[in-house]
Amino acid sequence: MKKITIYLFLFLFVIAIQNSQAQEKKLVQFSGVILHADSLAPLPFVNVFNVSRGYKGTFSDFRGFFSLVVGVGDTVRIACLGFKKQEIIIPDNLINNSVSAIFKLKPESFNIPMVYIFPFATVEQFKQTFLKLKLADDDLMLAQKNLDERVMNTLKNTMAWDGSQNSKYFFQQSSEKLYWAGQNRYNPLFDLVKINQFIQLLNEGKINLRNEKKED
Repeated sequence: MKKITIYLFLFLFVIAIQNSQAQEKKLVQFSGVILHADSLAPLPFVNVFNVSRGYKGTFSDFRGFFSLVVGVGDTVRIACLGFKKQEIIIPDNLINNSVSAIFKLKPESFNIPMVYIFPFATVEQFKQTFLKLKLADDDLMLAQKNLDERVMNTLKNTMAWDGSQNSKYFFQQSSEKLYWAGQNRYNPLFDLVKINQFIQLLNEGKINLRNEKKED
């Protein structure tokens, strides 16, 4: 039991010494600009993290600028996908409490071996599928299948309106609503003139409601 107490005391003592040493480190404001090595254009969203402090850090803005608080002797890493990463150690002989730097990242390319993707597991399956494949005889048959009346009707009934059709329908409905505002909407079933014309045609025998077939 005494040994465990001694070991625990020594462990806490070491942690306290490390914390005191860390707190004794001088803190400085580290700022910089990250540019493209070839075009000198600013690189946004580049990761800037402190390796010595648990990879805590920040990232550059649209101008390539960044700023964070670090300790003297800390290692700061600049990393971005597609570029070679860089590291800098904060010097301990600083006169002021700030330090700045300009980083020019060089592009980094990765040579990936060529990959062939096939929809079949083996060559034998490909041969069997290819032999069973039914192709059209010519372009005329393809055109006839694409312009089939049933296919066209199905597309016509299922295809949604585009922007111009929707806007045209909306403006028509709005115009009709404004036209009939403050008055009753016209109903052709109650038009006396149309009803009178219908009765005259019916009396003259020009309209056959029975729909009887005439004999030749």
